[in-house]
Amino acid sequence: MDNGLLSAYENTSFNVYQPKISIRIGVINKELDNLLLANQCETYAFVTAYNPYSALKTYEENRELNEALCRDLIDHYQLFEGEGVGEDISWEPEKSFLVLGINVDDAKAIGVKYSQNAIVFGRIGEKPELLVLVD
Repeated sequence: MDNGLLSAYENTSFNVYQPKISIRIGVINKELDNLLLANQCETYAFVTAYNPYSALKTYEENRELNEALCRDLIDHYQLFEGEGVGEDISWEPEKSFLVLGINVDDAKAIGVKYSQNAIVFGRIGEKPELLVLVD
């Protein structure tokens, strides 16, 4: 992955709608830790199916992809809707899900299934990490 794209991911705000939480790579988040505690979970991922491999898709294509992602996750995990908002305002926010209780291998597998370059993964009390899924 080129440095520009990596930097864009690292500087994205991964926002949960309700409860209102903004996740940043490398920044411990007490509100997120409290949500994990309240749901008796130790791990989480923030994932999307939008714009596979950063190739822009139509609104309808992205909506369908994210609905499929939701179907894959809804029966197994506690989900919270949100979006990834980058610093580049020309790039539309990407609808996403905060997934509680998912382990790192399953989170990576979901990212790979939906052709994502990277996902956010974290553990309670630790800094969120950007996990790059492509070379």
